[in-house]
Amino acid sequence: MKDYHFERDDHEFDQTIRLDDINEEMKKFEKEKEKVEDDLGDKDAFLDAFESEKFDRPPVENEPSIPASMKGNSSPAGGDEPFFNKKTVAIVAAAAVVVAIACFALVRGMFPSGNKDKVLAQNQMPVLIQGVLVGGELIVYDIKQDVNKSIAITEETVLTNEQGQISPEMQFNIGDLVLVGLDKDGKSVLSMSLGGEIETIEETGLTADTTAKQLVGESKKYSYGEQTMFLYNQEEINPKELEACDVLVLKSYENMVWSVDVAEYHGYISVENKDNIVNGKFKLDEEEEVSLAEVERIPVKEGTHTVMVSGDNIEKRADSVFVETGEVYVYDLSKAQEKVGVLIINANVTDYKLYINGTLVDSTVPSVLPLGEYDVVILKNGYTEWSQHVKLDSDTVSVDANLQKDIQFGTVVISTNVDGAHLYIDGKEMGTAPLELNLPYGSYTLEVERNGYQSHYTTINVNSSTVYTSVELAKD
Repeated sequence: MKDYHFERDDHEFDQTIRLDDINEEMKKFEKEKEKVEDDLGDKDAFLDAFESEKFDRPPVENEPSIPASMKGNSSPAGGDEPFFNKKTVAIVAAAAVVVAIACFALVRGMFPSGNKDKVLAQNQMPVLIQGVLVGGELIVYDIKQDVNKSIAITEETVLTNEQGQISPEMQFNIGDLVLVGLDKDGKSVLSMSLGGEIETIEETGLTADTTAKQLVGESKKYSYGEQTMFLYNQEEINPKELEACDVLVLKSYENMVWSVDVAEYHGYISVENKDNIVNGKFKLDEEEEVSLAEVERIPVKEGTHTVMVSGDNIEKRADSVFVETGEVYVYDLSKAQEKVGVLIINANVTDYKLYINGTLVDSTVPSVLPLGEYDVVILKNGYTEWSQHVKLDSDTVSVDANLQKDIQFGTVVISTNVDGAHLYIDGKEMGTAPLELNLPYGSYTLEVERNGYQSHYTTINVNSSTVYTSVELAKD
């Protein structure tokens, strides 16, 4: 095996390196180069480029000659061989490849994949987007610093969605809660993310306690701040307007809700003309039945709902109603089909006037009325007024009406041309003339007698407060 010698500048020979040792090192280099072939290119193409060069060209004029000490001491043919031959160049190239591999590994070791993203994430701060302007400018509320300010998204901004994926086309809206990393001036956004420490959940069954600044459900409570935005269709609403049936998307940071987006908003069902329904009951969809008297205005989700109403005096009914978001559906019970019954009056007089709840009705036929309670009055001349409170709670109700005569009195003044005459009313002696009597309204027979005079008979009609009667007696 041929030896190659190298000498130092002081022209003294140094350590001898055998060619077979070099070949062993080359094999190691080849293995290392195969691992990074894709990154550094084709090694054969690189070496071929060197071999294509003519290294053993004639000396050029004025070219400095190579000192003898730099030449090899032997060649295969027994002559001298220059140091910078093809084999030497191959060795140098292989060494360069190894150095490149080491440098590449060192750089990758210093900057592992994902470190940049981690650094950006560590420097991000939570902000609430309050306004979106042209040119990528945002008006935001800085939660940590408790200030409002403007920041700008640029072409260099790294945008990351909720799944942690880079999304250059991502859009931002008013009410979005995001994490941002800003430049040293605090004006330009280096990175912006919708995920990370921001929690997004969907809830229903919540209403707002504006005094305690909490969203409250049966078993849950969420606190919100002064700057928290409540939105429906990108329009701000008052938290007092929230109803338990609304579907809310809550965005929070460190257990504080900063954005509430109403995904499904409510409408209303208003119940009217229910006062005449006795013991009314109301049922909505699959909820429990409640008293109709307590129902005024019910918040419900948009869509079709089933309303059921019953009462002692109406037929049970079920209706499907469609409620639109933000609208009020009026459920009118004035046309509810009422249960009816027949009221029969059995009176001891005829040709009377019949009043039911103050309204004059036909007394010659039974009255067909909705089930309920009524005030019944009967009037007839010469009889006292008859009245009764009647409960019509079945198909037929009969009532007996016994009217009493109305007894009125008038003063009857009787005088004669002879004092001391005896007076008889319907055969009963009443006294002597002149005489005043109080008699009930009606007709009476008056008889007047006096010794020495003829008896006198006449009729007295008492039909006013005072009746005057004068009798002239003739002598026998």
